[in-house]
Amino acid sequence: MRIVHLALKDLSQILRQKKSALFLLLMPLLFTWLMGVLFGQNSDAETRLPVGLVDRDGGILGGHLATLLDDSESIRPVSLEDPGDGDLEEQVRSQDFAAIIIVPAGFSQQTLTGGSPQLILLVDANTPAGQIAERAIALSVTRLLGAVQAGRISLALAGDPLAEVHLSAAVEQAVHTWGSPRVTAAVQASGPQPASQLSGGFTQSSAGMMVFFVTIGMITPGYILLSERRSRTLSRLLTTPLTRTQIIAGHSLAMFVLGLAQLLLLALFGQLVLGVVYWQDPTALLFMLIALSSWSSSFGLLISALSHDENQVVLFTLGATLVFGLLGGAFFSLDIVDRTFARIGRLTPTAWAIEGLQNITLGGGFEAVLLPGGVLLAFSLLAFGLAVWRFR
Repeated sequence: MRIVHLALKDLSQILRQKKSALFLLLMPLLFTWLMGVLFGQNSDAETRLPVGLVDRDGGILGGHLATLLDDSESIRPVSLEDPGDGDLEEQVRSQDFAAIIIVPAGFSQQTLTGGSPQLILLVDANTPAGQIAERAIALSVTRLLGAVQAGRISLALAGDPLAEVHLSAAVEQAVHTWGSPRVTAAVQASGPQPASQLSGGFTQSSAGMMVFFVTIGMITPGYILLSERRSRTLSRLLTTPLTRTQIIAGHSLAMFVLGLAQLLLLALFGQLVLGVVYWQDPTALLFMLIALSSWSSSFGLLISALSHDENQVVLFTLGATLVFGLLGGAFFSLDIVDRTFARIGRLTPTAWAIEGLQNITLGGGFEAVLLPGGVLLAFSLLAFGLAVWRFR
C-alpha cells in the first residue's frame, strides 16, 4: 500500500497542474489530427503489406490470382520480374516485401485439367508481417482454387464439355463473384463524415503520435522526482518505513499509470473519431499499451535519474524523444525512406512500438504483437536497470 500511496501522491501533483491536461491530452489529439490530414493529402495512405508476384506461367490463373490478392485488405500484389530465387529470397529477408509468390510454369494448364501443382511462397513466418501476408495469401489461393472447382462443377451440371475456353470463362466469372459478393455488410458512422473515410491518413499519424507523446509526457513526472531529489525529500523518505525499492517502485507506478491512461484515451480517440481499428483485438492492444507504458515510465525514470536541474529534464527528454521519433518513424513511415535509414530506425523502441500498433490495425492479432511488445519490454528493463543503478 505504501507504493500505491506514493504513486497517488505523484498523480495528484500532476493533475493539479492546469497545463498537464493541455500537454498530456489536448496536444496529442491536435497533432494526431494534423499529421493525419498531412499524410492523407500527400499520399494514397496505402497501409497494405507489399507482396511480390512472379508469374513464370503466363496463364490465366496468374492474372486471376493477382486480382484476388488485390482484393485483400491486408496485402497488395506487386508484379516482379524473375531475377532468380536467390535474389527473391534476399528481397524477403531485407523486408522489401512481406512475401513473394512464384507461379510456376504450367500452373494454369495443370490446375484447369484437374492437377494439383503447388505455388512457391517465399516468406519469413517468424515476422508479424510475414504471418499476416501468409494468411492473406492462403485465403486468396483458396478462393482461386475454389473458383476453378466451381467452374468445373457448373459446366458439368450444364452438360457442357470441359473445353478450355468454356472453363476459362466460368473461372473468370467465379473470380469476379469473389470480388463482388452478393451479400455485403455496410457500417456507417453517424455524423457528417464516416470514420472509414478518415482512417487511411491517420493509421500512421495515430500510432506515431501515441508513441511520441507518451514518451515526451514523462517531462512532468520527471520534474517531480527531480525536485524531490534536489530538496532531499528522497533522502528523508528513507527515514520512513519505505525502502529504496518501494520509493522507486512508487514513482515508476505513477509514471506507468499516467502513460497507460494517456494511451487508452488516444486509442479510443483513434478508434471512435479517426476510424483506426485498434480495438478489433483488445487483448493485443492492451498488451502493446502496457509494453509501451512500461517503456515510457522506465525512460522517464532514467531521465530523472540523469538530470541535475529542470532544464536538463526538458533537454534530455525532448532530445531523446525527437531522435527516437525521427529515426523510428513517428512522423513518417519507414517504408518510404532509404533502406539503410529504415534499418537503423528499426533499432529504436519507437519503431517497434509503431510496428506493433500497426500490426493490430492490419488484423494481425495477438501473435503479431508478441515480438514488438517483447522488444519494448526488453528496452524497458534496460532503462529501468540503468535508472536504478544511477539512483544508487
